[in-house]
Amino acid sequence: MIRIWHPMRDPHHCSFRMMALRMATTRQLSVPRASLLDTFLLFPEYLHEIQYKGFGSLRSSLRDLEVPKPSDSFVSLPDIRTVFRELQVFQKASLRQLVAKNILSAEAFKEGNLTLSSKGIPDELRQVLQAFVSENSRQLSFITDDLSAIPLDGPTGLLRRANLEMGGRFR
Repeated sequence: MIRIWHPMRDPHHCSFRMMALRMATTRQLSVPRASLLDTFLLFPEYLHEIQYKGFGSLRSSLRDLEVPKPSDSFVSLPDIRTVFRELQVFQKASLRQLVAKNILSAEAFKEGNLTLSSKGIPDELRQVLQAFVSENSRQLSFITDDLSAIPLDGPTGLLRRANLEMGGRFR
C-alpha cells in the first residue's frame, strides 16, 4: 500500500500554518476563527464556496488572487464540512503543542485566543515563517484580514456563509 503524505494530517505542518496565520495579522485571532482560516489556508479552493453577499469587494479581491476553483483543481476535494471536522483533531494537537512549547500564551489560549507568549517563536523558525508569510502575503492578507470583516457567528457569519454552521465547531 502506498501512503501519500498530505499536510492536512500533519500536526507539525498545522503548527507551522497556525504560527503563519498568527504572524500574518495584527488582529486578535480567536481559536475558532484560526481553525476556520487554517482550513482556507490549506485548501484555498474553498474560498470560492463562501457566500460573499454584502461583501462584493471581497469577491473581486478573491478574483485578483487567482485562486483555482474547486472544479479546476486536479484533486477531487471532499465536502468542506468533512475537511473542517477532520482538521480540528490536528489543529487541537498542534495548538496544544505550541502552548506547551511556550510559543503561544497559555492564558490567552484558555480564553480562546491565539497570542504569542513572551518567549515567542524561536529565531530560526521566525525567519522561515517570515519568508512563508512574505511569499504568500496576498493570500494570507485576504484570509486573515479581509475575511475578518465578516463576523464568525450569527445568521450572516462566516461559518454560515461557508456552509459550516452545522459542520462542527472547534471544541
